Amino acid sequence: MKETIKLGKYLFIICAVAGATLAATNYFTTKKIASQKLEAENDALKEVLPAAFCFEEKNNFPKNGFDEKNNIVGYVLKVIAAGYSGEISALVGLDRNFRVTGVKILSQNETPGLGSKISEKNFLSQFIGKFSEKVLLKKDGGEIDGITSATISSRAITDAIRKNIDEFKKTVK
Repeated sequence: MKETIKLGKYLFIICAVAGATLAATNYFTTKKIASQKLEAENDALKEVLPAAFCFEEKNNFPKNGFDEKNNIVGYVLKVIAAGYSGEISALVGLDRNFRVTGVKILSQNETPGLGSKISEKNFLSQFIGKFSEKVLLKKDGGEIDGITSATISSRAITDAIRKNIDEFKKTVK
């Protein structure tokens, strides 16, 4: 019985030290992690709307992009699409005329080597300079080359971008 109590005390001490260590680590790293996350988000925003000097400081989308004189130069939308293997999340930059200035895939779970190619520059660069009417796969009458053997993924992100731009235009005009 005494041996069990003794082991229980040791186990309690070990758990308390481990818990305190985890709590301290969390306390000292939370600000740094938040700072790095904000920096990564700002980099992504600048990537899709390069003309912007700074962005609206709010936690949700769409976000306005501003030049050095605080004039709106464009907008950034967050787009969610249902891909072949799961959700696809992306940022889309638009100029003031609603022309695409950039697309960045934030997350996707598409098939490696096939649908995952939607994250590659040669696919995403096709959207730049396009108005929403042209953001369709070529086989659907648009100007975007789909990825061979990944039509569902290509169509999912393309359609989501077009629909989100069209919906956003209604709110701005």
